[in-house]
Amino acid sequence: MAGLVAPAYAGPAHAAEEALKPIPNRFMAWNTNGQKLGTPKSVADQIKRFRPQVAALQESCLNEVREAVRQLNEAGFKYEYRTGTAAQNIGCPGRLGTAIVYAKGTTVRAHNKKGYSVDEGWWEARGMQSFTTKVDGQWVRVFNTQLSEPTREREEMRQKQVGELVSAARAYPRALVLGDLNTRPYVTKVMGPIWQAGFRDVDPFCGPAEDTRCVKTLPHTGPGFPTAAAKFDYLLGRGVNFRSCRLHTPTTDHRIVIGDLTMAEGPRPMCNVT
Repeated sequence: MAGLVAPAYAGPAHAAEEALKPIPNRFMAWNTNGQKLGTPKSVADQIKRFRPQVAALQESCLNEVREAVRQLNEAGFKYEYRTGTAAQNIGCPGRLGTAIVYAKGTTVRAHNKKGYSVDEGWWEARGMQSFTTKVDGQWVRVFNTQLSEPTREREEMRQKQVGELVSAARAYPRALVLGDLNTRPYVTKVMGPIWQAGFRDVDPFCGPAEDTRCVKTLPHTGPGFPTAAAKFDYLLGRGVNFRSCRLHTPTTDHRIVIGDLTMAEGPRPMCNVT
């Protein structure tokens, strides 16, 4: 994909055209909470705002994703989509699961979707959606996933799911994992295999050691919320690096995680929260 630097002589028409183009090497992860808060317009609006090359969505109503992509294309933003694992859900007018929305022209090779061997059952199937694409000129395997709910009773499930995820990623020296892992980064039983496999989060302060500077992606802090503020959403990379980190809070549920990727070495920047 071509760069987005406009020449100094660019006129208003050229600037308007550039504003519609996705930003190369920008990846975005968002649990849209489709059965409660997500709408096609909200999904389309956030993709318009951040213009990622790839948006990895979780807990999304797949009919809403399809409609969001239609709205994006109608507005002049050229995107396509592919769905991952999904299940029936009484709170969703369509099947609920994962999806990727990606800029037209982005290479998506060997797209695969696979359920985990254990999950909550028919009403919220968990799994991993994966594909190979180019990031900063290099081939990278990308995984979009959501692990089982963040209860103590489901911890053993999440452990097994992470084991299957790490095993699937083992063959790829350059890999990304995006999604809602429903686990804090310092929970060794679940996240230990992720860190041991060489992945690092876009947030430089989120890792195996608890650090108060690690930014929460669930902003819940007041009474009445089912889950306290927590870091559950990740943009993890191995063999790649991050040039930027942004967390955006569109609803009272999950923050969006956005990162610009590079193959160049360098320090990971602190996350900017909006």
